[in-house]
Amino acid sequence: MSGKKEKKHFIVGIIMVAIIVAATATMIYCYINRFDPQEYVQAFLDVSYKQKTESYIKQTGISEKEAKQVFEDNLAYTMKKFPEHVMTDEMTEEYRELFADLAKKTSYTVGEATREENGTYQVVLTVKPITLLKDTYAEFQEKAQEYATKVSNDVMNGQAMPEETQMQTEIYQIYYEVLSQAAEKGLKYGKPNKIVLHVEKDKEGKYEIRKADLQNLDHLLIESVGEEQDEENS
Repeated sequence: MSGKKEKKHFIVGIIMVAIIVAATATMIYCYINRFDPQEYVQAFLDVSYKQKTESYIKQTGISEKEAKQVFEDNLAYTMKKFPEHVMTDEMTEEYRELFADLAKKTSYTVGEATREENGTYQVVLTVKPITLLKDTYAEFQEKAQEYATKVSNDVMNGQAMPEETQMQTEIYQIYYEVLSQAAEKGLKYGKPNKIVLHVEKDKEGKYEIRKADLQNLDHLLIESVGEEQDEENS
């Protein structure tokens, strides 16, 4: 009888150990694979604007090539706003390098994260907008007017009127020179703004930041002249 009891206790002991090991393994797995919305947002913004890939690769498991492409895609989206028919290849590259540099100097701080009942996370982000476009707008207008006056005087003196595309190209060149010269002197930042980013699962169950929030963030990171005027009028 005592032998049977010892055998029974031995089996129970093995089962208990197995349960503990399984539970511990589950806890370790959950810890390793836990989702941290703050870390995810930081990693995504850093790969998108700073071209820092390491943390995003760890978060998502994608390749370094794919991670680098995130920054390139973001930059390509910015460049789409410029009319191709008036931009020379050289000018396009100049603007591309300028905005790549601006992106890497954007200022944002990831703050507190809260979880909603539906599983979506809200992450607070503090943004200090780059004010380069606003700061240089008056100078750009002045130089553009100088160019327009020169063209008018040249035509009055018998020279041919430049084609519309040629004049637009010249205006974009003037704009680039104003922006790049001001950027070289040092960027300035506006008052901090807070924005909430919603991190939610897509159809495949992977977390992503809501697209509307990212579009809003793009506008906040680099302040435009129109947005500043709207704010003053409101």
